Parts: sequence; structure tokens; C-alpha cells
Amino acid sequence: MPIDTRTRIVKGNARSRGTMEAKVTITNTPEVDFVADFVLYARIEDAIHLYGDQGTPPDLTAIEAILEAGTPSGKHVFGGGRLRILDFYTLGSSMPWKTTDGYVDVTFSPDGKRAEGTMLINAMRDNQTLTASVKFDIRNL
Repeated sequence: MPIDTRTRIVKGNARSRGTMEAKVTITNTPEVDFVADFVLYARIEDAIHLYGDQGTPPDLTAIEAILEAGTPSGKHVFGGGRLRILDFYTLGSSMPWKTTDGYVDVTFSPDGKRAEGTMLINAMRDNQTLTASVKFDIRNL
């Protein structure tokens, strides 16, 4: 997905706390840990956003999933309808990763203030493959 179509995350307005961590493997390189410095669980416009990033621009790396509003708890497969976007990206990169498959398995709390679960992102770029195994637990304040 082109960078300019991503939702602008205004960190100063965010009221989420929690964790998002991932093991990331790119082709034959050893696993790298992703530990988000910033997390967001929000209902923006007509979508549910699950987002985490680490680092600083222009090399900020992010993991993002966007689900349709009203999506229930459960496993939602990329390309299956309710999961609109499943993405791993670095802002400073001119070559984006193209997600090929994956899922979000999420449990929303009854009060709508917490989202926890796992994601799997498989992506390609040129002749490289990326796999990110993600765990998240995000609560709105």
C-alpha cells in the first residue's frame, strides 16, 4: 500500500496503553524483535485500528491492522472481507512490503476498551520474504 494512503496517526491525541511485540524474519536473516514504543487501539471513521510503531522517522517501523467497524472478536483472515489492511512497513523505505497473507486473531472486551490477540503477516518485496508473528494487548484509557 502506498505510504500516502495510510491513516495519519496523531500520537498526541492517542489514549491507548499496552504492548505490541513481534518476531520478524526477513528471508534468511535471523529473527529480529519488534517492540512497539507506541500503540493505538482506536475506532477512526468506519474502521477499527490496531497499530504499533518503534523507532523514529524516517526509519520508523510500524505494524498495522484495520478491520471494518463492528467486526466481532475472532480470527479474521487477510483477503477475507472484514480485515481491510494488514501491513508491516518502514516509513523511510521507497519499496513497501506487499502483504501476501496472514490474519488477525483478536478478542475485544465487552466494554470496547481492550483488544488483545495475535497477528501473522507474510509479505514480499523483490525477492525477499517477511514473516512477522505479532502479539498485542492494547487498552484505551
